[in-house]
Amino acid sequence: MKRFSFRLDRVMQLRLAAERAQAAVVAEARSVEAERRRIAEAAEARVAEATEQVTMPRGAATAGTLANLRFALEQARVRAAAAAADHAESVALLEKEMAAFEEARQARRALELLKEERYRSWEHEMGRKEQQQMDEVALRIARLGDDAR
Repeated sequence: MKRFSFRLDRVMQLRLAAERAQAAVVAEARSVEAERRRIAEAAEARVAEATEQVTMPRGAATAGTLANLRFALEQARVRAAAAAADHAESVALLEKEMAAFEEARQARRALELLKEERYRSWEHEMGRKEQQQMDEVALRIARLGDDAR
């Protein structure tokens, strides 16, 4: 009996490799997003801390001290805004990479489904041919039995 062969096996291997490569890119994008989220959260915590220092100065605060505290607060807000923007950028990149991964996964899966369908067709055809051969053998045996009588 003839072996099953799928002519698109090489293409399927390439698509699998592309899917794995994209999975690695997604993993990297996830780690970048997590790091930028951590930085943004820390920057927001510094803004909250600086806001608390400005609104509740300890002891007798001079005008210079208050001005410095307000300047520090403003700088903390600027850094927090930059960190939030970086985080938003990393989230967008992660979403883009995840969409590319999903596309690669679907491309591979489409070939897998095609291979499964072709295998089922091949199996059906082989079963039909085997049955045809067995029917021929049975017919020959029956004819030999008729000729012997």
